[in-house]
Amino acid sequence: MTPKVILFDLGGVVVRWVGIQALSDLTGLSTQQISDKFKHSKIGNQFERGLCSNDDFIGEFRALFDLPGSDADLTELWNSWVQDPYDGIVETIETLKARFRVACLSNTNDLHWEHLKTYLDLDDLFDPAYASHEIHKAKPDIDCFEFVTRGLETNPEEIVFLDDSQENIEAALNVGIRAYKVDPVFGAIPTLKSLGLI
Repeated sequence: MTPKVILFDLGGVVVRWVGIQALSDLTGLSTQQISDKFKHSKIGNQFERGLCSNDDFIGEFRALFDLPGSDADLTELWNSWVQDPYDGIVETIETLKARFRVACLSNTNDLHWEHLKTYLDLDDLFDPAYASHEIHKAKPDIDCFEFVTRGLETNPEEIVFLDDSQENIEAALNVGIRAYKVDPVFGAIPTLKSLGLI
C-alpha cells in the first residue's frame, strides 16, 4: 500500500543530535547511565511534555549531572547538542511533499524547539509539526501515536514513520503504523531510499 503520510522524528533523523554522547564525554557516565537518569527524572519527563518551566528543567539538569555554570551557560550547552540538518534532507522532504503529506513527531522541549527553528522553518516544512511539549504527550506512549493518527485523519497503516529509537518504532508498530528505524549516523535519506520513497 502506498503511504499517504511520511512522519519523521527530528533528532537523529532530520537533524543531528549528539546529546547523550556529548554528555557522556563531559561527565564520564555511560550513555546508558545518562539515558536512565533522564528516563527516571520526573522533571525531565514533565519538561518533554510541556508540564514544567525551562528554569525548573535547567535546575534539574544541573542537579542530575552535577554541572557547573549559570543557567544561561547550561541552556547554551543543552541547545548545542541539537545540530544542523543532514545533508540533502530538507530538499528531500520538499520533494516528498509533492507526493505525500509530510509531518513530524518529535520528543522535544521548549528550549530545543526554539533552537530547531534556527535551522528549519518547521511550520513550512511539515504539515503539521507535532512537538511533545506542545501536545503534552511523548513517544513511546501509545496515546501519543493515537493522538497523531487522529490528527492526521489517516489510518495507521497509511503512515510511514521514521525514528532512530527502537522503543519508539515498536510502539508505533503496535498501533499499526509502518515504522522503520533510522541510523542516526546517516539520518533518514538511506532509509527513504531503501523503502523506494525517493
